[in-house]
Amino acid sequence: MEPAGDVPRRTFLTTSGFALLGLVVQDAPQTALQRADPIIDIHQHLNYSGRSDKAFLAHQRLMGATTTILLPAGRSVTTASTHEGVSNGLQADALGNEACEKFAVAHKAEYRFAANEVPDVVDATKEIERYLKRGALLIAEQKFGVECDSPEMQRIYQLARAHQVPVLMHWQF
Repeated sequence: MEPAGDVPRRTFLTTSGFALLGLVVQDAPQTALQRADPIIDIHQHLNYSGRSDKAFLAHQRLMGATTTILLPAGRSVTTASTHEGVSNGLQADALGNEACEKFAVAHKAEYRFAANEVPDVVDATKEIERYLKRGALLIAEQKFGVECDSPEMQRIYQLARAHQVPVLMHWQF
């Protein structure tokens, strides 16, 4: 517990870390695009726990990622499969399909995107297919309370097969 009026430790550490990151990125001798060896990051989220786009871009460049695949959240619903809303935003306030597509298009040299939806909501496969047709490379990140062999997931797998894309699943337990 932090004393009243003091800056919470997490806020201080996060802010300090981003400030140092900015200094390092400014002085970096080469950008990710100048690297000889490609580094592909297949698991990133926009707005992860409130992270700004500017901080995200700086982080990816500092890490040397030459290609990053953005994984969207499904829509916000309060159902058993989203753990009564806890998994909306994949438990990290991640943004959805539209935001990931727009970011990838705006930064097309370095970014690609996936498509996602809560598998047991109405028209889940239609939502995912819409973004697959717009260039999504995979279905991800499936992190919902739905059995992996359920009818809902079978529809997701059939869609993946039809579009010849992988499904990235998050196994928590």
